[in-house]
Amino acid sequence: MIVSVVGTIGKTAIVPKSFAGCNLVRATALIDIEDELMSKWVKYYFDSPCGQSYIEQNLNTTVQPTLNIKSLVEMPIPIRDTTEMGKNVLLLSALDEKIEVNRQINDNLLAQAKVIKKQWVATNEDGYEMLPLADVAAINPDTYSPKEAWEYVNYLDTSSITDGFIADVQHIVPSSEKLPSRARRKVAAGDVLFSTVRPNQKHFGIISDPLPNMLASTGFADIRSKSPLVCNELIYLCLTEGDFIEKMQQLAEQSTSTFPSIKPSDLGACQIPCPKGESSDVFTDTLKSLFSLIAANFLENNSLGAMRDALLPKLMSGEIDVSAVQL
Repeated sequence: MIVSVVGTIGKTAIVPKSFAGCNLVRATALIDIEDELMSKWVKYYFDSPCGQSYIEQNLNTTVQPTLNIKSLVEMPIPIRDTTEMGKNVLLLSALDEKIEVNRQINDNLLAQAKVIKKQWVATNEDGYEMLPLADVAAINPDTYSPKEAWEYVNYLDTSSITDGFIADVQHIVPSSEKLPSRARRKVAAGDVLFSTVRPNQKHFGIISDPLPNMLASTGFADIRSKSPLVCNELIYLCLTEGDFIEKMQQLAEQSTSTFPSIKPSDLGACQIPCPKGESSDVFTDTLKSLFSLIAANFLENNSLGAMRDALLPKLMSGEIDVSAVQL
């Protein structure tokens, strides 16, 4: 099992058996536990609130936070009956495996969407025209004002999204917490968010099912189709192609700002293939269907992850015992 002990502390992973014999280079602590059950149990304890709390209390607050190996070895891990531990690990692993299956399905669905878009462009020259993005989409259409005084905000920072995956949404109550000054972009269903800072870091995503009162950082360009013929899914595929990202990164590196960045108008000037008429309805409907499946799997993973996180501390403490449950 690998544990991060420098920088981002406490992240864990089990090294797959398929890596045996490989020459691995690591910059983390490696805990060698031969027993597979115990290895997984220890990993889940590290991931639990109790394990994470222990790690936080034993950090060395140097220039870069570190966890010393002695503290790692002395972590008080609860050891339960083998049958009980086995059932706990089996239950938690089943949830993790389903989350991973959904993630792989989404990767496959997105790959299909990319291929379909590429084939449509290659075989349908008369069915589309190249137009500037600004002609078919609104960029940063809605801005939040603190005068609106929302009771709460669900905030997306640029680091919250990477390559279409939302890792974190900050729930902020402005009456008791400071709302970031950059929390200004109002997000609607289907909006495409594209970070204007360091495009090669791929902080972009399509927000199929936004939370209520969702705001995004002004570090994003918020893009929303204003043409009935151009769907947001097509815009997302165009803006996330490898060649396009490379082009935007080259443009960003020419900027005079503190960090390599582009302007929303740079995105607006980029030309994308836009359907001319109803002949592309099947193509558009196919893209929407694929992205709808991706969104459904993403929502299921959120629910499964929340279930796992709620069960984890209760299983670790023995508050819930599933040893008698048939799994």
